[in-house]
Amino acid sequence: MPILLAVALHPEARPVIERFRLKQDASFALPVFRRDEVWLAVTGTGRMKSAIATAYLVTQVEKGENAILFNLGIAGHTQKAGEGPVEVGDRFLVNKISEQGTGRSFYPDLLARTPLAESAVTTVERPLVRADADSVEPGLIDMEAAGFYQAGAAFLPPHRIGCVKVVSDHLETPRLDKNTVGELIAGALDDFEETIAAYRTVSDGGRDVLTDADVRIVERLRSRLRLTASRHRMLSDLVRAYKLHTGSDMPDLSKFTRVTIKTKQEGDAQFERIRDILSVG
Repeated sequence: MPILLAVALHPEARPVIERFRLKQDASFALPVFRRDEVWLAVTGTGRMKSAIATAYLVTQVEKGENAILFNLGIAGHTQKAGEGPVEVGDRFLVNKISEQGTGRSFYPDLLARTPLAESAVTTVERPLVRADADSVEPGLIDMEAAGFYQAGAAFLPPHRIGCVKVVSDHLETPRLDKNTVGELIAGALDDFEETIAAYRTVSDGGRDVLTDADVRIVERLRSRLRLTASRHRMLSDLVRAYKLHTGSDMPDLSKFTRVTIKTKQEGDAQFERIRDILSVG
């Protein structure tokens, strides 16, 4: 199973290249480093560059459609330094990606048990400063995740796409030197390797953790909340993730099968409430 890595900057990529002993493959149009089943592309900074390079990597690698795909890189954080639990060097597995420019959001399927805490990330078009913190959802800030995820999702199922971010600053550092960036990424690589291993254990087939009763509830919710096909699939995946993470049965969602929905906005609001319940796991 190929492991495909999309990394924006050479200083971020260097510790990964050294850890996996990758060598540059000059046959690619982009900077691509590889060894055995691990492939790394240096995408450049920004949502569009990340999307283009990610799509290129998946389509150029043999059996890329069967791969696990990760974006790894540094990110700012909206929390003020010293005023909360998040510190420089903390690393997170992204559970929600928001695209500031369009207002769209994307939700990777986190089916694997990993050593990482989870966080939302907002992808912006330009670096933010502390004064911008209130203009985005609390959490991580980067410039690549939304482009990376949308490109990857065109080829791979959501549970085989992961985004791991290492906190580099609290929107107070105008520019980080290359050595600092490399040290932050290097410090996260043990957890990153464990996360890759966890993703490899999640099968596309085999016995589904959803029981017949679970499926019936999900179908009733789909009908009652007027969910689109994509929301229906997302709800099924949220229930799977909850059960895999907690080892428990699906929580009681029966009250949502009795609500009256008159508009799409009301259905969306109820869906977000369900997501909050399932995200507790």
